Amino acid sequence: MSSLLIPDCYQYIVGLSRTECECYTPPADADESLSGLYIDELESLSAINSSINCENGAEVFAQIERARQIAITTFQGETNALIMRNFKLRKQNYYGVIGRAIAKAPMTQATGQWYGVRMFCANVKSGVLVIKNMGAMFTQTGVVSVQIWNSLGDLIQTVNLNTLANKHYNNPVDIELPLHSPYIENLEYYFIYQVGANVALNNDIKCNCGGFKPYFDTGKPYLTYVQNDRNYGWSNWVMVGSFNAATLPNFGVDTLSNFGSNQMNGLTFEVELKCKISEVLCYESLDFETNNLAIAMAMAIQHKAASILGSWIVNSGNLNRFTMINTEQLIADIAKWDKIYIDMITFISQEVDITTNDCLACKDVWEMAKRGILA
Repeated sequence: MSSLLIPDCYQYIVGLSRTECECYTPPADADESLSGLYIDELESLSAINSSINCENGAEVFAQIERARQIAITTFQGETNALIMRNFKLRKQNYYGVIGRAIAKAPMTQATGQWYGVRMFCANVKSGVLVIKNMGAMFTQTGVVSVQIWNSLGDLIQTVNLNTLANKHYNNPVDIELPLHSPYIENLEYYFIYQVGANVALNNDIKCNCGGFKPYFDTGKPYLTYVQNDRNYGWSNWVMVGSFNAATLPNFGVDTLSNFGSNQMNGLTFEVELKCKISEVLCYESLDFETNNLAIAMAMAIQHKAASILGSWIVNSGNLNRFTMINTEQLIADIAKWDKIYIDMITFISQEVDITTNDCLACKDVWEMAKRGILA
């Protein structure tokens, strides 16, 4: 069954059912449960499988699966909100643009050489660079192929950017790049293209008009400075500079020396730089044998899914496919499941280990006291 948009560690955190049906063959992954918990094994819902027949089996399992997905999404949102009551972000999220869509003249670029943009990332575990649009400023209308490499030598993706002669043209993309790797201290990304007849316009990062002055120096990155100018909040997350090389480098091996401090080589980026708060709970695989938080997470999702499914059954007005279920008992159980869910997510938000990523810090005493007074 599809679990699109659900993080890997939540997929199959609880199973749908492991009960055999006499007539209907359940989906192959219905009995897959990392925690050993199943949605249909909670009190009133245990009668579901007795109600399944050859005609309605697919519909019933589709509903259980949908309830699980909604439960996981709800759990993520509500635990994030509870966690942020007790903690604060180490870095403020940024949404905006890197690079100006202003250029006075074409660049002097040698045909066959490689040009582009280099980004040096703050080492933030669970931090991500999300690119929404890549802008292109070139002398001709056409297509420029941009390769995205990282400093581990991996070709991440190739993006074909449409260009409009001597104008800025935005290309919608959906690219998410992690800011952390366990294999290197600071990840870097290179957005590069090989020069042909279509030459880039000479745009920059910022005007030379005071305030923040962008530079590129891996020995002294400005990432540790708090940038209060909201237009350049990206500089708390990445250091940006231009890049060029006569031949395609062996990224991760070659020493790169040709880069500039305030040039974008015809490119712009509309980005979101942020932390994935939910990864404080769901970063790698979960240990359901010894980790109390993991067990609580599975129980929360199991009970939330059961509550959602039970509410659908009660409110459907068509209980004939669930004739074996006691409706009055189900209503009472839904209230009980909702309470268990609240208890579980409250426990999780209070016991979470924020050292599993670099997103969160403890609020100071005054912040906590102020929140208590306002409450």
